[in-house]
Amino acid sequence: MSAPVIWIVFPLVVSLGQLFLLKYPTILKLTGIVVSLLLALIAFFQPIGNVLRIGGTVLDIRPDLQFLGRALHLDNGDRFILAGLFGILFIYTFLWNTHTVPAKFAPLSLAISAILVAALAVQPFLYAAVLVELAVLLMIVLVKDNQMNQEKGVIRFLVYLTLAMPFILFSGWILGGTQASPSEQGNLLGAAITLMIGFSLWLAVFPFHSWVPQFSRAVQPYLSGFIISLFPIVVLFVAVNYISSLVWLRSASYLAPVLSSTGIIMIVTTGLWASVERDVKRVLGYSVLLETGFSLIMISFKTEQGLTLMYHSLFPRVLSLALMVYTLSILHQAGIALTHDGFQGVIRQYPFAASGFLISLFTISGFPLFAAFPIRLELLYQLGHISVPSVIWTVFGLSGLIFAVIRLFRVMTLPAPNNWRIHESVTQVIIICTVILVLILAGLFPQLVEGIIKPFTADLPLLK
Repeated sequence: MSAPVIWIVFPLVVSLGQLFLLKYPTILKLTGIVVSLLLALIAFFQPIGNVLRIGGTVLDIRPDLQFLGRALHLDNGDRFILAGLFGILFIYTFLWNTHTVPAKFAPLSLAISAILVAALAVQPFLYAAVLVELAVLLMIVLVKDNQMNQEKGVIRFLVYLTLAMPFILFSGWILGGTQASPSEQGNLLGAAITLMIGFSLWLAVFPFHSWVPQFSRAVQPYLSGFIISLFPIVVLFVAVNYISSLVWLRSASYLAPVLSSTGIIMIVTTGLWASVERDVKRVLGYSVLLETGFSLIMISFKTEQGLTLMYHSLFPRVLSLALMVYTLSILHQAGIALTHDGFQGVIRQYPFAASGFLISLFTISGFPLFAAFPIRLELLYQLGHISVPSVIWTVFGLSGLIFAVIRLFRVMTLPAPNNWRIHESVTQVIIICTVILVLILAGLFPQLVEGIIKPFTADLPLLK
């Protein structure tokens, strides 16, 4: 059996079967939890290329699958993203409230995850653009409803991500007839520019960022949170894999400064916008943009330490965003307007949800004691060896997000007509407290997370 069959074909088949179970949300949730957890655990524990023994059955997991004349390739270097991607799917399926989020979430989220894995695995790379576009169309189906007020955000999401495809394909067309020789540096530069524009649209890099906060504002928090949490991570891995395969690009003198400068600009602008934002759902979008900016800086180091740091950062990123989405969904379900006005005194009625939301923002901003703090500190240390002004600008951007959190804390603690009362269920309290505890422990003992991730980094691509 090949790896693409396990992590692409199998979840696609299961998602098709789930379409016949839309009237049974409990069964949908159970099957989604089992399948996503199983796929994450196999990726985590089983090296690709080795024999998998299940009782008396022996399976040889091969890295390649030929399909319609195209190759799908997954090797040990992809195990980390496979475990992470299906781990994200498991978290969101486990936290899924079947009463407020439509039943189609189960089959579509599984299908989207499988197609994004296919985009990571397909060779030649250009077909990844087509597969990503297919995933985007399924995302539209997932989030679309009959509310007219969401049209602008959803359309902007579709337009920006669709525009990326011709840029990616055009860069491939240029490279198809170009050899890496000094006489053809102009063509190579043109390919690099079009490629960077395509990835910038996918990653919402400034100035193509507007679709993320608009999308997070327009769509139900749980659905938008799942998409903007999952999609940029997969695209980052696709970008790293593709850049690492192009010797001329990864060795180009302009690559590191462009990535670093772009990341810093994203952090600064995002921090400024977040500091004056009054729509809480847009703050979710800004948090994702901030994380993407940090990832670009880490990639720009082009070192094993820098990329390992990026992979390490995914743990607090995924958990904090999941906590943010979960708490926002609780408040949204309660009929609370997700604005500064609606959040006035909310900590008196939903103390655990409000506290969880604040802690998720503190984590993303790199506040001490939380999981992202050691990563932010190490990044600033490495960045300081390259450019001290870059450190200052990065801290300035982070300060903007911290200011936004302080503003929200002030609003949440304002006097309210109601007395203190806990409205969250016991299950919700347990989930929120558990995630908060994990974020604190990961901040106090970062070596634990590093020890789990380090074995996976040996086969990861480097941009040297």
